[in-house]
Amino acid sequence: MSVLRPFALLLGVVFSALVVAAPVDELDARWQGLKAFEGQFTQTQRDHDGTVLSEGAGTLALARPGKFYWAYTSPYVQTIVANGQTVWVHDPDLKQVTRRPAEAALAGTPASLLASGDSLGKGFDVLALPPTDESPKGAQGWRLTPQTADSEFDRIDVWLRGSVPVLLTFSDPLGGTTDVRFDDIKINPRFARDRFEFTPPRGHTVIGEN
Repeated sequence: MSVLRPFALLLGVVFSALVVAAPVDELDARWQGLKAFEGQFTQTQRDHDGTVLSEGAGTLALARPGKFYWAYTSPYVQTIVANGQTVWVHDPDLKQVTRRPAEAALAGTPASLLASGDSLGKGFDVLALPPTDESPKGAQGWRLTPQTADSEFDRIDVWLRGSVPVLLTFSDPLGGTTDVRFDDIKINPRFARDRFEFTPPRGHTVIGEN
């Protein structure tokens, strides 16, 4: 019987060395230890032929469950903030803020995966991925396949170094992909109490539901 790599130093959880974990259990052991993180991201969207459709970059902060701050700094400025109940999307060039209930706004999106405090086995079939020449060095990967038809994605590949997210790849039904790469990640930082709150700037139009 295979011997598990010890995760005690990473997550403070002791596993039996004589038990082989299912892929979802191994992923959750790492994922559930990640209660909060912040850092930088780059995002690349490609079509089914691999042609780059868009590229973006910015900063993010996240605290589970349901709270995140996602700020694009290029190629345009846009900020998305969620406090667990409400999601605000701020477009400063348009002087506009869109406000929606979080459950409706995030359903089936990458943000719902990142911000959820649930096991990844809830709603996904999980398969371990072998490393390849193109996968992030020193990272371990898992493929998540949605169990329902209402997801925007056919599959999501998650790559972690320990419990640190390195790369998420979202594949859509048309064969396109979106890569989100993370850098300079800080795990479980302390956030200010108002880190995930948003007040629309004066002079901006606010549209949407409370």
